[in-house]
Amino acid sequence: MSAPSERLAPRAWRGYFEGSRLLENELERRMKAATGLDLGDFNVLLVLSEAEGSRMRMGDLARQLAFAPGRLTYRIGALERSALVRREASAADRRGTDAVLTEEGRRRLRAARPVHARHVEELFLGGLDDDALAVLDRVFGPLRARLLADCEDAPLP
Repeated sequence: MSAPSERLAPRAWRGYFEGSRLLENELERRMKAATGLDLGDFNVLLVLSEAEGSRMRMGDLARQLAFAPGRLTYRIGALERSALVRREASAADRRGTDAVLTEEGRRRLRAARPVHARHVEELFLGGLDDDALAVLDRVFGPLRARLLADCEDAPLP
């Protein structure tokens, strides 16, 4: 693979960085208006719904979501107050704490998923052809895997 050109690399980075922020901001605005959930809440509920038993250790959940542990603790507290998640002693060793998706959380996620999918399609995926999607998959699939592996190896802050 050749080195990126001096002009293309910064333009590509800026397009990615600014475009992804603009996309995230608009997805956030639409999600909050349509469902009352922000993207962070939605992602917590989504990851928990995909976890075995709809539960995950808080540290593992923080890594998966790329949240600082303190930030996740705050968010889980807010989701608990809304009865969407509860905290329980870890099923694995009882020393840790698991976040557990509640039935109300599952119901809210079920209602929010098609809304989120529609917004993602309207704002992002609908404007891409198969070639562009393949490039995104080729770039971000391995990047995500590498960064998640790095997070697993790193001590929690």
